Amino acid sequence: MALREEKKLQTRQALMDAALTLMHEGAGFSGLSLREVSRQAGLVPTGFYRHFPDLDALGEELAVEACRQLRVVMRQVRKKAQGGAAITESVTALVEFIRHNPLYFEFLARERAGGPPKVRETIHTQMRQFVAELAEDLQQWPIYTDFPRDDLAMLADLVVNTVIHLALDLLALPYVEDDAEQVLRTTKQLRLIMLGAHAWKPEKGA
Repeated sequence: MALREEKKLQTRQALMDAALTLMHEGAGFSGLSLREVSRQAGLVPTGFYRHFPDLDALGEELAVEACRQLRVVMRQVRKKAQGGAAITESVTALVEFIRHNPLYFEFLARERAGGPPKVRETIHTQMRQFVAELAEDLQQWPIYTDFPRDDLAMLADLVVNTVIHLALDLLALPYVEDDAEQVLRTTKQLRLIMLGAHAWKPEKGA
């Protein structure tokens, strides 16, 4: 039973990888067909339905996994920051992670605004949950302990959007290009966000 379940999970992942590969080659998710995704994964079209009821369900699963990858990235950055690493070092680690895991970030960046309604809704739901989790984590930092929850949510949203824009910039450039410019710009952006948050004095009723 365990082997059968493992095989099923592998095939399910193969379908997800196939969709990501086809999108990387130029197709948007809306332009994919069930037949070509199945063929790319080495399956007959009827085999697709053993894993997903339709393409939208596949897209929703991709959205969930893409946001999980984003969580992994941000967790890595937070650990470095809490360990005393400079922002530049944290951003460098972030760039390396995105470079080595480009397809999910490409999916997230492209389909967040241009994907089918169900996929966009899933991405937005996942992102809201992620921002809320990041805000809770930030509240554990000494400098943000007394921050109002709404302000922490705004701070978390700014950080997440900065990371997404970094991913977009990286994905638009060949892998061989020097990433120093992107690291420098993102470091400055995050530093401005953090310094601005530190100086922020929320007004009651604002």
